[in-house]
Amino acid sequence: MLIEYLPGDSLLHRLDVRTKVLGFLVFIILSFLFQDPKFQLLLVLSTGLLAFWIKIPLRKIWGMLLPLIPIILSIILITGFSFAPERFDRVSSQAILFYALPGDRLGATLGGFLMGTTFIFRLFSMMLASTVLTLTTSIDDFTQFFHKMKVPVEVSMMLTTAIRFIPTLDKKRRQILEAQKARGTKFNEKGIIGSIRSYLPIMVPLFINSIMMANSLSMAMLNRGYGLTRTWTSMREISFAPRDYWAMTFVLLLLILGAYLRFGLDLGIL
Repeated sequence: MLIEYLPGDSLLHRLDVRTKVLGFLVFIILSFLFQDPKFQLLLVLSTGLLAFWIKIPLRKIWGMLLPLIPIILSIILITGFSFAPERFDRVSSQAILFYALPGDRLGATLGGFLMGTTFIFRLFSMMLASTVLTLTTSIDDFTQFFHKMKVPVEVSMMLTTAIRFIPTLDKKRRQILEAQKARGTKFNEKGIIGSIRSYLPIMVPLFINSIMMANSLSMAMLNRGYGLTRTWTSMREISFAPRDYWAMTFVLLLLILGAYLRFGLDLGIL
């Protein structure tokens, strides 16, 4: 599961969690500033280089993309037939590529397919960026980040525990799936009702396992005195280093450059 922490000693691993969250937020802003797929492709390549830098296995990236193929096709078709250009003087964006039916007035435009490509690149780059963030940041750092942001202790504990147990539940799901397949359970029933019925042998054991894990976790927390005091302590305090200030300066300069390209030079729109 891509949300699980990947230990390492790269520069991204050594950056403070607040620096990485700032970089992630700036990246999200930049991805929504531009509609032109060329700019989105540049963001995808940038996040791809970061993923390659921290050595994310390609099979995990492919496993992340495979379930998105139906969504990608739907985005391309919907935007192709429903696109309205932001600026009507861009005639090339309104060029008709083909019609849905012979003699039909509903046509797929070049701008629509370009916008669909932009959405796909944006989705892919945001998934890669969030993956890089979670793979290079430990749960303890996220916990301290929530604490620094004055998030209540209960909410912080709930969020970090949920993030921590996503890989565990995914592993349980795969184990239950393999066990049910070994018992001869079929998962290829047709129709909506059939699909729901076929996955009940997975969901029911997974739900029961989740309740048992939550019960065990609560007993372990009570035995360790959780909730006895409101004072929050940590074995290692997060702190800024010179590399964090350099990284934040670079990220903010990128944001200023992106805003200038978009609003000053009017680039990156369809």
